[in-house]
Amino acid sequence: PVEHLLPGPVAAAYFNEEMYDLANQRLELEGFRRKTHVQCDSETTDIPVPKWAYPEITVVAAHEGHVARASEFRKVLQKLSGVEIGMAFISKSRQAPGEKTYETILVGDVKDRECIIIDDMVNTGTTMVSAINLTKESGARGVYAYATHGVFGGGGSLSDRDADGNNFNSTTAPQMLNDTDALEFLLVSNSVGKNRPGLAPKIRQLSVAPLLAEAIARALHNYSISGILDLEDLPKPPQRP
Repeated sequence: PVEHLLPGPVAAAYFNEEMYDLANQRLELEGFRRKTHVQCDSETTDIPVPKWAYPEITVVAAHEGHVARASEFRKVLQKLSGVEIGMAFISKSRQAPGEKTYETILVGDVKDRECIIIDDMVNTGTTMVSAINLTKESGARGVYAYATHGVFGGGGSLSDRDADGNNFNSTTAPQMLNDTDALEFLLVSNSVGKNRPGLAPKIRQLSVAPLLAEAIARALHNYSISGILDLEDLPKPPQRP
């Protein structure tokens, strides 16, 4: 099976760029410009977004079972951004033995922060929607989500109750997520179906091709594949005489 952790670095790099773009937009509103060019030794470079302008971010595990996955994502995003990234998780517990519904509690600081919810897959979408709404209701400034696999199984038909016992009208999972006002966008890899038509505007697909190429290169040269998680560069091969 595809290891759920591996696409994390690619997704973290994607979100890092998104957060820099968000910081850039806010700086421009305040009279600053990131893309002011500086001429130096005949080379033109961009003035980087200062660290103080980078959004305050919390990575949120969709439930306790995803804390390790979310922690790896947070570690990479923190390394790429160079700023401290917060951590939180959603806990589910039955209020009484035999209860079919769960009480969901968000553990961690999300108030006035940009939050990225981490899950392994999205199928019906009910768990993700519940997590998005809970995070927003807990004071998050913006809510984003990343799931390794966008399964959207069974045609996305929803007829059951979600984890909190709420009924959803019959619709597709992508459309339900798109209609969730609290969601900025959901990022999924293209591990399940490539460039599938009909995905809602708020759902973005990320190619895992660079990741697979990196893994193959590491395997051919007997380097650690798990080193991708730590953003380790492949050593350059020795030059031929």
